[in-house]
Amino acid sequence: MADGGTPGQILATTPSLRLEAPDSDGVATLWIDCPGKKVNTLSVALLPEFETIFAALQAQRSVRAIVVASAKESGFIAGADIDDLGAVKSASDGVRLSAQGQAAMARIENLSIPAVAAIHGECLGGGLELALACRARVVSLHPKTKLALPEVMLGLLPGAGGTVRLPKLVGLADALDMMLTGKNIRAEKAVRMGLANAAVPPGQLLTVARRYARDLADGKPVGDKPKQTIQAEVQKLLLEQNVVGRKLVLHEARKKVMAQTKGLYPAPLDILDVVGKGTYEAEAQAFGKLLLTPESRGLRHLFHAITHCKKDEAAGIAGVVARPVARVGMLGAGLMGAGIATVLANNEMAVRLKDRDYEAIGRSIEYARKVYGKARKRKVYGEAGVQERLARISGGTDWAGFGRCEVVIEAVFEDLDLKQRMVAEIERVTKTDGIFASNTSSLPIAEIAAKAAHPERVIGMHFFSPVEKMPLVEIIVTPQTAPEVIATTVAVARKMGKHVIVVNDCAGFYTTRALVPYMTEATFLLWEGYAVEDIDAAAARIGFPVGPITLMDEVGIDVGLKVMKVMKHYYGERLEFPPDVSAKFVEEGRLGRKANKGFYVYDPAATAKKGGKKPVDPAVYAALPRGTKTRAPDLDQMGERMVLGLVNEAVRCLEDGTLRDAWAGDLGAVMGIGFPPFEGGPFQYVDRYSARVVVDKLRNFQSKFGRRFDPTPRLVQMAQTGATFFG
Repeated sequence: MADGGTPGQILATTPSLRLEAPDSDGVATLWIDCPGKKVNTLSVALLPEFETIFAALQAQRSVRAIVVASAKESGFIAGADIDDLGAVKSASDGVRLSAQGQAAMARIENLSIPAVAAIHGECLGGGLELALACRARVVSLHPKTKLALPEVMLGLLPGAGGTVRLPKLVGLADALDMMLTGKNIRAEKAVRMGLANAAVPPGQLLTVARRYARDLADGKPVGDKPKQTIQAEVQKLLLEQNVVGRKLVLHEARKKVMAQTKGLYPAPLDILDVVGKGTYEAEAQAFGKLLLTPESRGLRHLFHAITHCKKDEAAGIAGVVARPVARVGMLGAGLMGAGIATVLANNEMAVRLKDRDYEAIGRSIEYARKVYGKARKRKVYGEAGVQERLARISGGTDWAGFGRCEVVIEAVFEDLDLKQRMVAEIERVTKTDGIFASNTSSLPIAEIAAKAAHPERVIGMHFFSPVEKMPLVEIIVTPQTAPEVIATTVAVARKMGKHVIVVNDCAGFYTTRALVPYMTEATFLLWEGYAVEDIDAAAARIGFPVGPITLMDEVGIDVGLKVMKVMKHYYGERLEFPPDVSAKFVEEGRLGRKANKGFYVYDPAATAKKGGKKPVDPAVYAALPRGTKTRAPDLDQMGERMVLGLVNEAVRCLEDGTLRDAWAGDLGAVMGIGFPPFEGGPFQYVDRYSARVVVDKLRNFQSKFGRRFDPTPRLVQMAQTGATFFG
């Protein structure tokens, strides 16, 4: 038998793992360091490497315990290798893959010596399942440290024992909350809920983990048991520790899932079934089945789109260094401007607001206060964090404070003359190399820059409302936009925590162009006599998070009217636009939610009478030809009419060069305009159903409803050749 070597000596090594000799207390350290990767992932190739390390451990008499840690600065383990999942071709292969992962975790759990996970940074998916198999977990008190089981976001469930171990550790309710939402758990909360045994400063992580490993080897308990009130203890006894109570918890969770997902996502429902059974076999069987579902394929495709667009850089800026940005000017303190300012200040950038009056500035700052207050209630940071962020926002009615801004973002009315005046004034008062970013929804950036002294410094930066929640920024570039300006604007958006797509300039860019056929088709349906709520229901049935009529109310009917006028001006010869009811609504002051009057009634009492659903205002039908005599809905056909118009225009954007690739098109549609995530995006949608099926349906609608359904040449060619976007 080996004697364990000297402390610090490497006893065994594989390409991704290093076993370090035990210290004087007999505690060895297993370092995980996947080569050639910024983060560690668990892959099938890693399983035999673990077996090599386990064999080496068995040969060491002096090893009494082991600490599992990451040699990466960026995190512990970021989850399973998603490429392994893509290689699975049958459900039975998926079941075997899950069983392999379960066996590896069981080996850790059943080691004759205690294992302690030392977690710094991301500990996600399979990484957390590995940590759950350890006897204890110590986490670092660092903003980047987060624990989660996010498999549901890929249309899957934890497949390496997580559905069994997590409920036993933290209780049924907290385990379901983690698995059904994929939410991140920060260090302190992990300790409070019993997921971790201790949270310590990063510099103490290994020291404490080794001490815990030593104490476990000595038979001593480690960490403080989470404190619970008597009420919580009784609730746990009644709801989680008996058969009837567990059934009630699972039943209520199922009702909530169905209300949120409309049954369109199989993974949450399977999670509930598997947790109810509580066996590793049930977990593996469900994992294998889910892996082959089109919903999981779509969600995993979306994950790849996110990864692609993070690595991808806009044409012409490879190797271009972005300028540092510490100060941003914000023109317009309305809802959009307030949201942009809030997110900028939350990410360590100083913001100077400008609007016509101080009341608007005050409302914008109050908006930020509410957003930060919600984060404080969630314990993301304390009151000091709220005040620190608010201190970064200031404002006024003049140009004071704009002179040193590296970037100025405008969110003023959708008016070309106004935006051109803003460019001229910004060039006069700001830094000589300052960047002007327009948050326009439809106006071409080249036209906004037409009268600029430096059009190369003008760029589009299209945000989506509400800015603090919507994850996308669409960057729009013209042939004149300087590479350094593109690189800097992309860097600012990413610093704000946003996904970024870079598109070429045209009226409506990509997201608005793709959305317009969806929205106009909803108006055609209205004009044909379908009920408002049925049109929204048709979109929800497909998987859109909100229906098009609700979206009109949320965005603002007046804003939508301006966008439609721009789009009709540029695309009226090709696209069909229905008779417009928006102008009459605007005259009536019927602007949507912000005016408490739109298609729906925004009155709490009226909503309460409808069981929490907003009632439609009957007065809206006065502007429609059939009045209140609505037609019986065909939700499937109504939904297909809306979604196929969107898909067709998305493909046209790729065809004419507005989009640089299909990956960006899918990411932009899902993250920006609410395309159903489980479909993966409009281009993945075409690949799923085939271009031939899509073209046939478009031509069928074209014969019934008109030229707006004329399939784009790219789709027709793909239908003839059997080509796909992603191979």
